[in-house]
This record gives sequence, C-alpha cells and structure tokens, in this order.
Amino acid sequence: MNILLATYWPFPHIGGVSTYLGILRTRLEEVGHRVEILAQHPDLLQYYLVGNGQLLEKQTFRTQAEAEVKANYESRNLPYSPWLLWRESEKYAFELAFRQISLQNYDLVHTQDIISTFVCRRAKPSHVPLVATIHGCLAAEWMANDEILVRSPLERHYLSLEEYFGSMSSDCLILPSQWLSDKLSTFGIEHPCSYIIPYGLDQDIYENYLVSIERQGLTVSSLEKKSIIIACPARLVAIKGHGYLLEAMRLLAKQHENVVCWLIGDGVMRQDLERQVEELKLQNHVYFWGKRHDVPELIAKADIVVLPSLQDNLPFSIIEAQSLGKPVVSSCIGGIVEMVEDGRNGFLVEPANAIDLFEKLLLLVEDRDLRSKMAVAAREHALAVWNDKVMLRQTLEVYKKAVSAQSFPVQIQDFTSSLIAGYLADEGEIAQPSSPLAATLSGKIADGQTGRAAAHAHIHLLDMAGVVLLSTTSGPEGTFEIRNLQQGNYELGISAMALGMKTFKISVNSSEPIKLDVII
Repeated sequence: MNILLATYWPFPHIGGVSTYLGILRTRLEEVGHRVEILAQHPDLLQYYLVGNGQLLEKQTFRTQAEAEVKANYESRNLPYSPWLLWRESEKYAFELAFRQISLQNYDLVHTQDIISTFVCRRAKPSHVPLVATIHGCLAAEWMANDEILVRSPLERHYLSLEEYFGSMSSDCLILPSQWLSDKLSTFGIEHPCSYIIPYGLDQDIYENYLVSIERQGLTVSSLEKKSIIIACPARLVAIKGHGYLLEAMRLLAKQHENVVCWLIGDGVMRQDLERQVEELKLQNHVYFWGKRHDVPELIAKADIVVLPSLQDNLPFSIIEAQSLGKPVVSSCIGGIVEMVEDGRNGFLVEPANAIDLFEKLLLLVEDRDLRSKMAVAAREHALAVWNDKVMLRQTLEVYKKAVSAQSFPVQIQDFTSSLIAGYLADEGEIAQPSSPLAATLSGKIADGQTGRAAAHAHIHLLDMAGVVLLSTTSGPEGTFEIRNLQQGNYELGISAMALGMKTFKISVNSSEPIKLDVII
C-alpha cells in the first residue's frame, strides 16, 4: 500500500508521537509498503513531506485562514476571543496546506492527533480511507493542569468539541490504552470502529543495549562515585510533575548522600526547576541533561526510572525503562496504571504527592535485592507486551478493514454549528462577552556570541497544549511585540539562524505589560 502518515505536531520531535511515527514507518517499509509523512517542520515555519522534501510555507496559509475564520464567526454572530481566533486559524491553516498535497494516489491516510484527523476528513478525497491513532486527550490535559479555569464557557465548549470531532472524524480509530478509550467516552466519543493497540518497541535493540552495558561493566558502583541514579526522562513541562519529584529528592538527599537524579529533557519549566533546585540546595543531587538523542543509553545506566506525571496516557519513557529492565516509580494516573504492576515491576504513587513519591523511591534506593527483582519483572513485562511486531500486525489488520470498507464513517455536523448549539444549550443565548483580560508581551533578542541585535529571529507563541497560536519575527533592532495575550500560561519559542531555539514560560495574570529580553 501507499500510506500517508500525518500529524499536526513537528517531526522529528522529542516525544511519543514522533517515536511512534518513526517505529511505524520503519516497520511498514520493512514489509513492503511505501510510506510518506506529512508534518510541521521542526522550525514551525513550514509544513512538509518528510520523504520527498516538499515544503509549504505556513504563513501564507495562516494569513488566509485567519481572515476566513474571522469572517465565518462574524457572519454567524458568534463571539470569539483572540485565543479562540488564533487557535481555530491555526487548525484551518493546516487544512489549507493539506489540500495542497496530492492525496489521490494514497491507499490510506493514518493521522496521529485530533487536529490532523479533523482537517484530513475535510480535505481528503472520499475514496481514501482514514485511520486515526489518538495518543492522548488534550481536553483532559487542559483540566489536569488547571488551564481550563481561565477559559471562557465558549472556549471550553470549543475544546470539548475539538476532542469529539477529531476522534470521530476517522473511519477507524486506534487507541493505545483502555484508559484513553474510557476518558474519551466522557466527551461522548464512542467510535463504532475502535481498536486498542498498545505501543511497541524493537526488543532486540534494547537487548543489545543491555548486553553493551553489561560488557562495559557499567554498574552502580562504577558510575557517579558509587551513586544510585534515578532517571526522569520527560519534557520539562508542568503536566509532568517535576516539582514534586524535586521535593521528594530533597527528602531523599537528607538520608542518602549518594543519590542523584537525572532530568533528561528540556522545556518551558527548566528555569523554574533550576531555581527550585537552588532553593532546595540540590545542586549536587539533580542534573539537567537537556534535550538528548541518546535517551535509551542514559536510562540503561540508571538504577531507577521515575515519572511523576499529573496526566499521561502510555508514555514511551516507561516502555523504554521496562525494555531496559528498570523498576519504575510513577503516578497512578492515565494509562500508566496499565503499564506498572504495583509492587512487582515498580511502584505507583498518588499524583502531586511528594511524600508518597519519596517513600517509594526510598524503598528502592535502600533495597538492592528489590531493585534487582523488579528489574527482572520489568524486562519480562516488556518482552510480553511492548512488541513492535505485534503492534504492526494489529495495525495492518485495521488498515485492511478500512481499505475493504469494513469501517463505519461517522457523519457529524459542521463544527461551528455544533459550537453554537452547545453554547446556546448551556448559556441560553449568544451574548457578546466582556473583553477578556489581555496583556502585551514585548522584548528584544540578542545574539549571545556577538551581543548584537538578532534581527528576523522567529518567535512562536504556543498554548500549553503545544498548539501554535501566533508566529512573528523580530525587527531590525531585535525587538518584537505580541498583543492581546489572554490570561493563562504559554510557551514562547525563539530561534534565529544557526543559534538554535530557546523556550520560555509566559504567565499572564493581569493586563500589565510583560517584558522579556532574550539572549540566544
């Protein structure tokens, strides 16, 4: 088959969707299928086909999209906030780009998120079947990190409908965990052609990692001055719960000087976490590794893997840890409860509970035999469950049903009409809302090597779900300005040619101007 894998998210990227896409593409090609990937470019300035290199400049579509979305909402007398306009314009811009891709010759499109699924359903030829894998519940994340509290009633309806339309727009729906299936059902999502297919990894590769580590003699006694290493491979974002881990490390370091924690990953919370490390005097116990491309090798050198998430589905970090025979301590949330057998191959702890986290880590730090026992159980679990060959076989079975018309495409009405209907059902009437709290963000960007102003640097404003809201560039003096920022937390990504990208957390709590001067 000629298959298009599509995602709204950047590719390649550090995260589960990118990992899944890489594995699936490799396995599909090994059995003879032709595979292309459509995604955002990592610079967030373009959409592109990864294989043939076709590039589509994003700003062209974004300008057209924002004008059309604004006209659509105003023609229906539907009030909108800057956040809602930006977010819906971003989604529609991707649809416009999707329509520029020739889909006629693909036998099947397999999307990887609610945004790409929704826009593909609208953009694709009717004869091309659409399979979707949904890797998480964005609406649930908005609730878990309390960002939903600053959204208006209309915006909350928007987020719920986005989850529903994105999941129900496919002919066949693949979900990695039972938890995700149950969670989506709370949004009315009951797809008639739905399948649960857990993730898989090439276990032979991880066996080779283990053999390599054993041959090198890398044991606890030969690393970090006989330190016990606790690895936390996760993006540094609020939803991953790193702050609670640092509190647990404060307690752990008081009892064991030889314990260190490796934070593997990067993100908008890094500066906050670095400050917390200083405040807790953990500089000798917590190390920031940043964004890495050798995560399995680092995990292989650790003794324990921890993931204190506040919300998660089926994190690849746990799958990798178990594939490398590491006991896992993680929050008992989401699909993680389907991954960790409490007391056998790891421990489950209450989310946002530093004391519980400390106590379970302490048990493993002090009991080498328990660590060894759980390590064996973790590897056994990985061999039995996290198999990419099984994942491929089950996915191909879904493809077969979709191509042979054994699927049941769901008919759902226009998104904006549904938004109006849901809003009226709860609010009774459409009224122009009071102007939302809005702030202006401005700053200046400089080159860290020369000290000169970084003109034409690219600036991206993302919401806490990772969706791009705005993109702009700095002026000749390196200055930039973003207006109408509503209350809430945002991620600001700033990049300039050959200088890399830096990310910052932006919190808007009042209408006071926000100043941010950046050196990159």
